[in-house]
Amino acid sequence: MMNRQFANMIVHNYPKGVYSLRRINLMEYLFYPSTEAAEKAEVNKKGWLSTMLKGSPKQSLPKTNINFSSLPNMADLTTRHFFSLLRGQGEGSVMFVSPNVHTMMYDTSTDFVFGMPQANFCKQSDSIALSITRRSYGQDNHKLYVIGKGEDNALFEVLNYTRTTDLNNSSWYWRPLPCPPLFRPCLPGSNSKVCPPSAAAVLDAATICVSSVDAGACAFFDTATREWRQAGSWVLPIHGAAERPVVRHSWNYLSVLPDEWLPRQRHLLNMGSGKFCIATSFRNLLRHTSCRPLHGAVNELTVLTGVEVVRNVNGFQIIKHKSECYSLEDNRIHCVL
Repeated sequence: MMNRQFANMIVHNYPKGVYSLRRINLMEYLFYPSTEAAEKAEVNKKGWLSTMLKGSPKQSLPKTNINFSSLPNMADLTTRHFFSLLRGQGEGSVMFVSPNVHTMMYDTSTDFVFGMPQANFCKQSDSIALSITRRSYGQDNHKLYVIGKGEDNALFEVLNYTRTTDLNNSSWYWRPLPCPPLFRPCLPGSNSKVCPPSAAAVLDAATICVSSVDAGACAFFDTATREWRQAGSWVLPIHGAAERPVVRHSWNYLSVLPDEWLPRQRHLLNMGSGKFCIATSFRNLLRHTSCRPLHGAVNELTVLTGVEVVRNVNGFQIIKHKSECYSLEDNRIHCVL
């Protein structure tokens, strides 16, 4: 049984400067009732993605749950609009941090918007977010660690919160943390440069591992002492927040594409019980490179694919379930939570 049922898709309408939340029922659209049914399905045949992009009917995006926007003079700062789920609040609790660090949460179960404590710094849209939960005094205390991926300074802070709708409670607050010490190797006598992190993972309730491809280095963060220590000259084999490393092989499903479609971004959602959702956005190269307007040509498509990781005698196997293709028209996928 999956721990999650919905994918939360944040869609950006650039002309209007609006970010809309759309929710997709993955159990209904992306997964068969059983692993055996998925293995028997014909959609597992090769070339399914090419066929889907070329000729299959495209689904329209689900209805909008809510729209987010920032001040008009900040609408163009598309890389400074940060969204994240708040684990423990439910799979429909979406946090939004605007470029001017105003912070709010929308709860899909109640259809309420809550004001939150203001963050300490602006966050890039691709900042790495990691959740840790501890049980204390009869309740779960949650922490959301957010690591920026800025070139000059990887700003780092944590949101402390509990499962409550009282956001004025003193248990809800942001705390700034020391930046990851990821330095590029340098010659003796020269100044070393801090490099942006490329990946991070929660090792246990007390340790976060952060690495940088540019630095070729890794560091451990102690969540109790709030101190860093060097871990060695190696990097995590993924980008962003780590899920299960074996799922990186699932990108092989996307290797054969029609010439006119270019992958623009990919997101991986861990649905629990070995099931994952791969969300891949494609840009139409013909529309962007043609000297003449292509009337009726679709600008962007997003394909959602359900996959399942199961153990076998060789270690593991990735089984594809269903896929859905969505036409975005003049919208773009900002992120998938």
